[in-house]
Amino acid sequence: MKDYIVGIDFGKTNMRFAIAEDEPVLKYYTKNPYVRGSAETMYRQIFEGIDKAVAESGYAGNRLLGIGIDVPAVVDRQTGVIAWGPDWEFLAGASLTKPIEERYGVPVVADVDTVMATWGEQWAGMGRTCRRFAVLTWGTGLGAGVVVDGEAHEYPDNLFPEFGHSRVSDDERPCKCGARGCADTMVCGGGIAEYGREALVAGKETLLRKLCGNRPEQVTSPMVFEAAERGDAVAVAILQRVAVLLGRLCGNVVLTMQPEKIVIVGGLTERCGWVLETINKTMQDNCWILFKGLTKCEVVASTLGDKAGVLGAICKIRRKIGRHRKEQ
Repeated sequence: MKDYIVGIDFGKTNMRFAIAEDEPVLKYYTKNPYVRGSAETMYRQIFEGIDKAVAESGYAGNRLLGIGIDVPAVVDRQTGVIAWGPDWEFLAGASLTKPIEERYGVPVVADVDTVMATWGEQWAGMGRTCRRFAVLTWGTGLGAGVVVDGEAHEYPDNLFPEFGHSRVSDDERPCKCGARGCADTMVCGGGIAEYGREALVAGKETLLRKLCGNRPEQVTSPMVFEAAERGDAVAVAILQRVAVLLGRLCGNVVLTMQPEKIVIVGGLTERCGWVLETINKTMQDNCWILFKGLTKCEVVASTLGDKAGVLGAICKIRRKIGRHRKEQ
């Protein structure tokens, strides 16, 4: 039997478990819903998920080398203690890694989901052909990551790049971070759905009315994408607005770090389509070092789908235990 590593990725409603050996190829992958609760409830779900993954994959328990965990919260990288997260305050002050280390007797690392997704792109995605790029994780929130010289940047005090909380609009919509007009609250799932609700309340004729059963509070971002794909003018306008805001943000990223690529990762990426064209055009038209031809950059969709997080978690623990050294 071969040695292996387990990666865990906590999303908003699902947790993903994956197994890989020394290559960025998943030998096992599954996704299951989870429930938020006490620390003990979370540990139980993690233990059950790991045990199930090992049993179903056929690997031997004694060949496990380490475990990496992707979590939507700020994590102390040394102790695994959760500092803060908009949906994870119930775990604040608890270590996510210590009980797992004690149970399985292997090293365990945890980090915020945006850092892990960036490591995933560096190891298994864009990083295979590009050594300088930025990452935007686009879904229920807008996270960010930076790779320079083949290394994903992790900042002091357990922090990370936060392009998503750049102000890109005069809209005074409040963001969960406490500021107003952030890209995060304007372009992500909740923001897109809110634009749809506002259109219905304003009495606009749109397919969204049928999709939500004429109940504005039931509008979701997938409904907006579906309506746009079916040619609904209101939904198309909403996504055009979102794409312009993302394009402005990407222009600012280019001015800040001059990446070769900006990779969009996340659930909404699968439904980008023509939205990517608008993002790129807006970025090109509003960034002087691009339209003057002084540098080049393209916004592209990730090829990793919803696996970037678990791949990054595996990559990071792999680096901690020194398995990556054979590549150098």
